[in-house]
Amino acid sequence: MRRSHERYATLGMYAFTEAQQFAWQQLFDHFCEFTGVDSTQIALRFEHDPALLLEPGLWFGHTCGYPLMMRLRQHVSPFCVPLFDVPGTDGRYYSSRIIVAAGSGIESIADSRGRVAAMNNPDSNSGMNVLRHAVATVHDADRFGDRFFARVVNTGGHLYSLQAVTNGAADIAAIDCVSYQLIEDWQPELCTSLRIIGDSVMTCGLPLVMSNAALAVTDIPVLIECLNRALATCCDEVRDILHLTSFAPVQMADYQSIVEIEEYAVARGYPELN
Repeated sequence: MRRSHERYATLGMYAFTEAQQFAWQQLFDHFCEFTGVDSTQIALRFEHDPALLLEPGLWFGHTCGYPLMMRLRQHVSPFCVPLFDVPGTDGRYYSSRIIVAAGSGIESIADSRGRVAAMNNPDSNSGMNVLRHAVATVHDADRFGDRFFARVVNTGGHLYSLQAVTNGAADIAAIDCVSYQLIEDWQPELCTSLRIIGDSVMTCGLPLVMSNAALAVTDIPVLIECLNRALATCCDEVRDILHLTSFAPVQMADYQSIVEIEEYAVARGYPELN
């Protein structure tokens, strides 16, 4: 992937379609107007590679809380979180929908023992960490060892995990609830082939972050105010496409539960999703 030293922002975590990317671009353009920044001088990028958050050209970026807490926190810090109005969210907090095929006999996490799980990425809170936690709550490591599933498929994305369950390549997956809603808006027929058997534990939503050095010299309340003013300026269609309601301040401590979820699984004898 090309690396750039030019200034940019990344908003690719919830931008599956051209319509969603266009909506984020509209929001970003309004935000630049309120902050007095020339939007033509700052690229809005929709990749979601965490390595982009370490480049010197970063203004701010959207990321998952798991890589933030596990390997990025020495370099970047969260300053706000987008809030969404979709099933599975509660203010700043979100969960994952635990899905199986509509015709599956799986009714609970315990029923999926010995089956095939799909995860979007081993570096994911919503696709790996919370699913590992859900398994750890029912897994008896003393009796069954550290393996729960017959196999875990790394699909590379929430959409691909959904597809893996619908086409029979996997039996169960955990899908970020915002991603699930955005995919359902886009491909409703895909989700009609699925059944939600529960929601994961909740954690703080995917944050916007900037480098620690930049954060130290940025008026964060003003930045968040500009984001909310930009969202209010957007047309209803943009807000509806994104299911976005506002931006709220957050700190690193708000993401500590992600670490605690991992520690719980380790203490239960289930350190890896397998």
